Amino acid sequence: MGYTQTGIEDLFKLKPRSVYTLEAGRYKLTPRFAYLLKEKYEEEGVEFTDAGSDFGPGIRWRVPGRKDPYRRMILPGARGLANLSQAQLAKIADVDQKFIARLELDDFEAVSQVKLDRLEVALKARNVEFTDESASFGAGVRWIKIPEPKKSGVEEVVSE
Repeated sequence: MGYTQTGIEDLFKLKPRSVYTLEAGRYKLTPRFAYLLKEKYEEEGVEFTDAGSDFGPGIRWRVPGRKDPYRRMILPGARGLANLSQAQLAKIADVDQKFIARLELDDFEAVSQVKLDRLEVALKARNVEFTDESASFGAGVRWIKIPEPKKSGVEEVVSE
């Protein structure tokens, strides 16, 4: 949360476009890299949350107080949960991909609330929601409900 793809690549000394390839589902995350990535996010104040009875797992800032009125720092986390690139989310939300890129990079002078609302609606359609900050913890993102495990073709044939 708050890192760009190239920022993560620089941090872990990865090849260029490694994170993009990972997010696009073309690369499998190794257990060691997943552990290191989780550890780094936790050092930066991110907390990984478990599912509850009414919602799925997610991530949030461990403590309240981060100033992020446009949710720009948690938008990449939301896209990650929804398994969407900036371009894919832009298409679904009917906004320009440059809007998302500039928002995530904190490179804007004014923000359209209509476009922010479109992003939120598009993410909710993909089972992902933003969570508000409370007195105990910061804002975050989570699955609206626990995702169903994907069935393989073998399981579908066996169950018929």
